[in-house]
Amino acid sequence: MHVGSNMLIPLLLLGQHVTCLQVVDLVRRAVPLALTEENDPLREELKKLLDKKEEIDVLAHRQMRRILWSGLGFGVVTVSLFFRLTFWEFSWDVMEPITFFTTATGLVIGYAYFLYTSRDPTYQDFMKRLFLSRQRKLYKRYNFDVVRCKELQYMCKTPLDAKTILKNRIGVDCDLDDALHKD
Repeated sequence: MHVGSNMLIPLLLLGQHVTCLQVVDLVRRAVPLALTEENDPLREELKKLLDKKEEIDVLAHRQMRRILWSGLGFGVVTVSLFFRLTFWEFSWDVMEPITFFTTATGLVIGYAYFLYTSRDPTYQDFMKRLFLSRQRKLYKRYNFDVVRCKELQYMCKTPLDAKTILKNRIGVDCDLDDALHKD
């Protein structure tokens, strides 16, 4: 029986009708990346996207670290200012209420962060959220297609997990799904 194209002949596979194209697609997804063709255009596209993603991730990490160091600088300046005002300009009696309300404001800000994000206000969580925020902005700026990258990773069954590479390189445990969702 010849039907013009033998790729459309339905097969019975585990009680379901499957075309030859679907079988080829299933087999292709099951084959590891190392066994796929070396000059596969999808692999080349994925490699380019992953290289671009790594550049963006490094840039986002650099921006995140710059913001975190600025926060440390702000804290040092604040403590130095309170120290100067307490021991040279004023006395502890004047500065005690100021430092109390400054500390209380920090606690309220931490609690507001918890209410807004529904996450503990830890430095690690703040660092991850800051990184993801920077990463999303850079993805938009550089027109990086996260959905296409994820599709290519799925189609190529890439064993080199971008999440592992990112965690080893910059210490932030993120996934491409994190870039798709806003917190």
